[in-house]
Amino acid sequence: MSDEFQDSVVRFSGNVNISNIADAHGILLAALEQNNSITIEIDDLEEVDLTFVQLIESARRSAAEGERSIALRKAAQGAVLQVLQRGGFLDPEERDRTNFWLQGANQQ
Repeated sequence: MSDEFQDSVVRFSGNVNISNIADAHGILLAALEQNNSITIEIDDLEEVDLTFVQLIESARRSAAEGERSIALRKAAQGAVLQVLQRGGFLDPEERDRTNFWLQGANQQ
């Protein structure tokens, strides 16, 4: 997993899966401790699994509880979008979550 944390932007690239999810967790935690708002870039992710989506969802909820925010720079696509679709994370009834991942786009 190649990642980068700079200012309030966290960039993930390569593979983020169960074998390295602890690293991704540490990066997000550090970013949230240093910033009230972070933006996550996921464009360069090649392979992800459900643990990545769960991590982002958990971080998003925790941030909201602490009056902080997390946003995606662009709507989910590629490997991330596939995991979201397979995992049932794009339920139209869950507008907040679906809007977060798709940024209001009519994709599914």
